[in-house]
Amino acid sequence: MDACVLASRAAVDRIRRALALDRRVIEPRTVEGAPVWTATNGEGALAWSTAAPLAGVKGWLVPPREPVLAWDDTGAMRPVVPCPERVAFVGLRACDLAAIAHLDAHFGSDPWYRARRAAAFLVGLDCSGACAGGFCLEVDAGPFARAPFDLNLTALPDGRVVVAWGSAAGVAALHGAGVASTPVDDGTALLLAELAAGAAASFPVRPYVARGLARMNAAPAGGAIADEEWQAVGPRCLACTGCTSLCPTCTCFTVVDEPVGAGGTRARIWDSCLLEGFQRQASGHHPAPRPGDRVRRFWYHKLSRDFAGPTGRLGCVGCGRCDVACPGTIGALGVLAALGGER
Repeated sequence: MDACVLASRAAVDRIRRALALDRRVIEPRTVEGAPVWTATNGEGALAWSTAAPLAGVKGWLVPPREPVLAWDDTGAMRPVVPCPERVAFVGLRACDLAAIAHLDAHFGSDPWYRARRAAAFLVGLDCSGACAGGFCLEVDAGPFARAPFDLNLTALPDGRVVVAWGSAAGVAALHGAGVASTPVDDGTALLLAELAAGAAASFPVRPYVARGLARMNAAPAGGAIADEEWQAVGPRCLACTGCTSLCPTCTCFTVVDEPVGAGGTRARIWDSCLLEGFQRQASGHHPAPRPGDRVRRFWYHKLSRDFAGPTGRLGCVGCGRCDVACPGTIGALGVLAALGGER
């Protein structure tokens, strides 16, 4: 593996401070009792045990409102090219890194996304166990990180830290910090494997998740789930868009023109496929007229392998944020419980 061992967690803090010399370092910190992405400039020690914030980093990589075009009173139009500041997100959990892989695949050729992505340095932090409501294990997104990351950290019980690198920028940052390191020997590799196995074993047993995913992916597509089941779930969706806003892999947007005097701006803004008007056509035809139809479409895109795409993973990364946000209790685990016969 492309990794080395640091003698202590203090060495990681040296890397954080080195990163802060030419970019803003943003990390999870507990604010008023809740984890929040916070600009720290690498100051203090890394908060190793702070949970993933309720909002991921999607809002930085794909802002809720992104100007893409502007025109003036002469009618001349020009693209609005972002010039994002350089940032380092330190402490990204495996689920959020898997979500960024999804965004990378979806927005791969988008110049606005590419500009923001190029300005972002990603430092992952492996989870030592299951978090409340998380089920990354069941959807192959954690608890240990895979690509994409520039650096990834695994804390060892004896205070050492294994640092893996996934890019040339990661190697440069590691060397630039001037920290001493040793190779990953056989004993440390075995310890890493034991830690990964222990983290996986810490997840609660939830057979309904596998049953729900199996029904969602049975042939023919979606055919194992009767329409009546979706229509029973549908009225519990209040179309509040909390789930789609917090979901780190949701990518739907719409485009609006915002005139100001004789000029104006064209912007793309987040949209939600759970809104009644999302798919309604100008002719009046609506391919998803009932709430149950929209809930089915949403979860089919998240939990069916038909939409795995280039990452080979489901659109759901098991972060559990939708279960926290949904007032109707039909987040991912809620829906899988219904499909898997748990409720």
